[in-house]
Amino acid sequence: MNRFAFILLLFAAFAAPGQNSGLYIPTEKPIKPKDLPKAWTNPEVFCLLLHFDSGDSNYRERDLDLLDSAYLVAFSRENPRLYTMSIEAYGTARDEELMQARIESVYRYFTMRGHEIVPVRYAYNPIHCSCHGDTVELIRYEVPTDKQVYNCAELPSSRKVLNNDIPLEGALLVTFRHNPIECIGGGGGCFLPSQDSNIRAYYTQLILKKGSIYSVQNTRDECPPPVTISIEEHLDYQQVLDNYFLVPHRRNIILPIGYVVLHSSFNRKPDECSSLTDSVFIRFPVTEEQLESRLRVFAKKYSEKGVEYKPLTTKKIKNGPVLMIQGALNPTQFDTVFIAKRITEDEVSKYLFPADSPTEQGAVTITVKGEERYYKPFRINNKGEYEFRKLFRNMLRIIDEEEETLDPSNGNSFRNDGDEEIE
Repeated sequence: MNRFAFILLLFAAFAAPGQNSGLYIPTEKPIKPKDLPKAWTNPEVFCLLLHFDSGDSNYRERDLDLLDSAYLVAFSRENPRLYTMSIEAYGTARDEELMQARIESVYRYFTMRGHEIVPVRYAYNPIHCSCHGDTVELIRYEVPTDKQVYNCAELPSSRKVLNNDIPLEGALLVTFRHNPIECIGGGGGCFLPSQDSNIRAYYTQLILKKGSIYSVQNTRDECPPPVTISIEEHLDYQQVLDNYFLVPHRRNIILPIGYVVLHSSFNRKPDECSSLTDSVFIRFPVTEEQLESRLRVFAKKYSEKGVEYKPLTTKKIKNGPVLMIQGALNPTQFDTVFIAKRITEDEVSKYLFPADSPTEQGAVTITVKGEERYYKPFRINNKGEYEFRKLFRNMLRIIDEEEETLDPSNGNSFRNDGDEEIE
């Protein structure tokens, strides 16, 4: 039924004969005719008032227009309101049984319309999902219904009328109220993690805001199980250098000085989500020399061309006694994350020593000016000590144990104040 025909049906309902039977929006002031279409567009609360023939518990044939009109408003899939229903009969003490029968008669109308034993509503519910963005789900819920019989002799004057002047005695009043919590529950959605969280290894911090891995708001869908995440660190520079390798990339030369592997029980495939944001933050402590080296955080990036490691949005953190760099990633990047620096072909010899063969300890193969050459990040002097190019040494975290100033309590909360992006 189109909107124009529906409004005509509503006006017909208002004009229906029979002791003020009709559809109403509860209000202290009368609604002007020109405002009726707007008032009846997904109303927050509305009422159906019915009168019965004396001594009869069945609604009349002419009441079907009113019942159908109420049903079209309250049970339309296009109406975003989620209604509860109350059915109230107003009479005297001697006709309580008759009033109860009238309530059941109207209740059966709403159950039969849905071919169920209780009133059932299907509704399109707009939701926001961190994976799929703004979308719509079709939900089914049993309409919460309250049934009451009132003896008008026991009610105050204000409870005996609707909208200040319509008497309720002898009538049956059906009221629909928008109440999402009662209709579909108070959960409101799913959030992973369920609260702001901070995961730590010895050096690394992973900062996750509530719902940063996965969130769905305004839904009663079942939530995934709680997520577990662990951090596997490879940040000891000697261990990294002994088994040195470049950050995988088809074109660029990217020198790592450490990496971590993020293990998660809840992973997203790159093509699974369309609206993921970089809402997980990973932090590493650094030295002044490392900051000056402009190290960046690298993680997997997915595109039509395939997978490549690219720099994340990287910031240096000035808060607290420990200098840190921070990268922003998303749940598809729960994998290997590098601390590294991208260099050009002309800069290779400024950072690495030449190697005689690819089998030397720590040796890597780099194509320079179209020719494959071998390089290594260190050499051993005659004292058995590591020697580095100055620029490469500045990239490493080389700190005596007594100089270590890590404060485990630092950085428990995520702050943007004072952060500076590394260019």
